[in-house]
Amino acid sequence: MPTAEAIQEKTIVQPFGIEADHPRMCDLLIQSLPGCRLRSVIAANKGAKDAKTGEVRIPEGQAHGLARMPRVPGMQLHVNPAKLTYAIIDPLEDDEDLCDKIKAAMDATQEAVRYDGKFRGVPTQKGTLDAHRMKSLVREMVQIVDAGEAVVCKGIKPERETIDKLSGRYLLNPGSRTPLMQPMFEDQWDGYIENLRMHGG
Repeated sequence: MPTAEAIQEKTIVQPFGIEADHPRMCDLLIQSLPGCRLRSVIAANKGAKDAKTGEVRIPEGQAHGLARMPRVPGMQLHVNPAKLTYAIIDPLEDDEDLCDKIKAAMDATQEAVRYDGKFRGVPTQKGTLDAHRMKSLVREMVQIVDAGEAVVCKGIKPERETIDKLSGRYLLNPGSRTPLMQPMFEDQWDGYIENLRMHGG
């Protein structure tokens, strides 16, 4: 039977979620979930900042269309580290009114390609991970928030020291879809490099 300390270690990071909110409205690719792409918030007041003035500048070709567009929420990634589960959620999925407004704005923009079908959000995806991939995913989510490319939309962002105490080990290359000669875990990297040096690699 697991000790109280072991149970506490597994449940130390509470469920939390982030919303993609890149300053230049770029999609986010989540390495720890291969194939996961999160649409960022799309809004008229977002764009690249001028390095000298700090003023937000929207590319000329996008400015007209964005002025008509309602604020589009970013896709969300939620995790429950204790249960090793995750969910990818699009707030547009159940918001028909906002979807209709977005479609109307796109149809009214001359630059846009008209779409005759019904505009919909991305269906929710759920899954379960092993301890190593969950630990790597939680750290990646916090790094994305710290980089200003997402915001916490549910729960509290865990501290790095707390994430380090989760069971499992950090994956060295979690986004890889093909077999590599590299080790699986980050803590094996130094030994791998030393072994290469010893054998003239």
